[in-house]
Amino acid sequence: MLNALLSKDIKEPQPQAGDLYKEIEIFGKTFHIYYGYYDECEQDNPLVDPMPIYPDFLKDPQHTEEGYAFVTKMQDACKHYDGKPSEYKECAECAYYHHGEELLGICTYPERMKEE
Repeated sequence: MLNALLSKDIKEPQPQAGDLYKEIEIFGKTFHIYYGYYDECEQDNPLVDPMPIYPDFLKDPQHTEEGYAFVTKMQDACKHYDGKPSEYKECAECAYYHHGEELLGICTYPERMKEE
């Protein structure tokens, strides 16, 4: 009973921007995910805590050794999208998306493969 009462008073420290959230190793690559903000306005809002920031593979494309493009689940789908008709198409809903870990995966569409 005493432990239950004491644990309510102990607050976990909030992550700070720049703190490591997680190291993810998928499909032969390692990605370091850090806490931060997607928009500058979030940084100035005291009600918004830092969140895990995933790579932007549109700005900085990454590929597996086999040449498959890395994507995030929430990334806007490309023109090769094959999934449910939707106003907001994301990679996670595409037949070519192959899930890895957390919100990361690869696109298996042949024309998106990196030319060696």
